[in-house]
Amino acid sequence: MATEGLIPLLKRIALEAVEASKPTVVLFGTVSSINPLSIYLEQKRTITKSFLVVTDKAKYLAVGDGVVMVRMQGGQKYIIIDKVVDDG
Repeated sequence: MATEGLIPLLKRIALEAVEASKPTVVLFGTVSSINPLSIYLEQKRTITKSFLVVTDKAKYLAVGDGVVMVRMQGGQKYIIIDKVVDDG
């Protein structure tokens, strides 16, 4: 009888552990401001400079440029990987 509740409990603990770790995620955004730097994410959030890690390849951005970013594990910092270029 006690094991009937154990499996759902273990599943819930595992899911909460994954959510708490906030695994790395790839995101797309648009540069909304240069000074100070801020990126508007497609999730309708704006990330400010204090949460951004800008690589050398991405330091020459302009307002309106699309960027691809990676949210670091834990969700506190975002690395700007590169500018998105439309081939169209």
